[in-house]
Amino acid sequence: MNRNLKFDYDKEPSRDILCLDCKSFYASCEAVALGYDPLKVKLVVMSYPSDSPQKRGSGLILASSPQAKKAYNISNVSRARDLPYPYPDDLVIVAPRMNLYMEVNKTINNIYRTFVSDEDIAVYSVDETFLDVTNSLAYFDCDTAYDLAKMIQTKVFNETGIYTTVGIGDNPLLAKLALDNESKLNQDMKAEWRYEDVKTKLWSIPKLTDFWGIGAKTEIRLRKLGIKSIYELSQYNYYELKDKMGVIGAQLFAHSWGIDRTFLGEVYTPKSKSIGNSQVLPKDYTKQSEIEIIIREIADQVATKLRRDGLYTQSISLWIGYSLNFIDEEGKTGFSKQIKITNTNNTKIIAKHLIQLFRQHYYGQSVRNIGVSTTKLNDEGHQQLSLFDNVETVEINEDIDKVVDKVRSRFGFSKLIYLSSKQEGARALERSKLVGGHAGGMIGLENKESKKKN
Repeated sequence: MNRNLKFDYDKEPSRDILCLDCKSFYASCEAVALGYDPLKVKLVVMSYPSDSPQKRGSGLILASSPQAKKAYNISNVSRARDLPYPYPDDLVIVAPRMNLYMEVNKTINNIYRTFVSDEDIAVYSVDETFLDVTNSLAYFDCDTAYDLAKMIQTKVFNETGIYTTVGIGDNPLLAKLALDNESKLNQDMKAEWRYEDVKTKLWSIPKLTDFWGIGAKTEIRLRKLGIKSIYELSQYNYYELKDKMGVIGAQLFAHSWGIDRTFLGEVYTPKSKSIGNSQVLPKDYTKQSEIEIIIREIADQVATKLRRDGLYTQSISLWIGYSLNFIDEEGKTGFSKQIKITNTNNTKIIAKHLIQLFRQHYYGQSVRNIGVSTTKLNDEGHQQLSLFDNVETVEINEDIDKVVDKVRSRFGFSKLIYLSSKQEGARALERSKLVGGHAGGMIGLENKESKKKN
């Protein structure tokens, strides 16, 4: 007898969940701001564009409009070199403006809040949001979630010029899968997946990695078990899968049947937390002194974020990514190292440990990516001293951090910077003016003047 776990959909939560995505969000924000139609203009947001059309940019393409993706066969992980050069006359290239995107994001989420209560909204990312509209249908005189989704799409477009795609489902999982696998292909930018659609739609998802929660590494693990499709995942023995993959296996099996018992109103507290920051540099860095300046600047940002959140760290890690085509003697394209430290959120102490880590493993590699992360966070409210720490020096450093944080908070980053940020290779001052990067990546670099302009 083939004993396997079975689900009864009649006993599973059935809500009206919307997963809304702002189509090509960063590129759409720029298009609207410049007076273009986001679906018709060829536009890319590039991290380090050139000021002159005759000179080629050197950065990452952070976002592309649908027409730019189609015309140049690019994605949001492309580089300047992937664009045709000289640049076409009808291609619009702009630098990122994170303040603009966050303001538009705030406006759109406030629009969503006019349709649901606060406990029925969950912001998933800067461009995706979940809404539970179960209790809103009658209020807005809508017979179906589809009707209300259309109403929300219309209001967002009329007030911001941004197009939204919507996935609708009995739970957040089905809504997200409907969004990613169908709504973006439909002319009305909506799709609805219910429990009764699991066998025809969910099991028909072409690739494992097209499924929410399955990345490249998880796909490899599943393939080693002989699982090559979502259907095969759903038919695998639950108990064997859980035994071989643990909790992840159990969750994947449930998801393959469209089961998700998440409620948007639930407050989730993660078991562990990390605070970090990373940068893709505008050029290849080969001078050790310049690379260390960047590391110190990122340490400053991360420490600032820790202090703002009232947190201390006991573990820091440094990630170094080499330049394109650079492979070290061990065949690696970068290195990642971690070290345990005494409880601290002090800029100089964190920077000191990071520099030590870097010097232990650097021997002249060409660098293009740098990342810093802090874990084992706590709010114990005191800094631990090691036997080698000078108490007076530590107290002085703490006082300096307090003054720096206070001045920057009031007047902006550029009004008080470390001397190293004026040296060759430094990026912090320049980045504070550009207001670019990913959400949260500018912590500690906010420029009051830039905020006013954007």
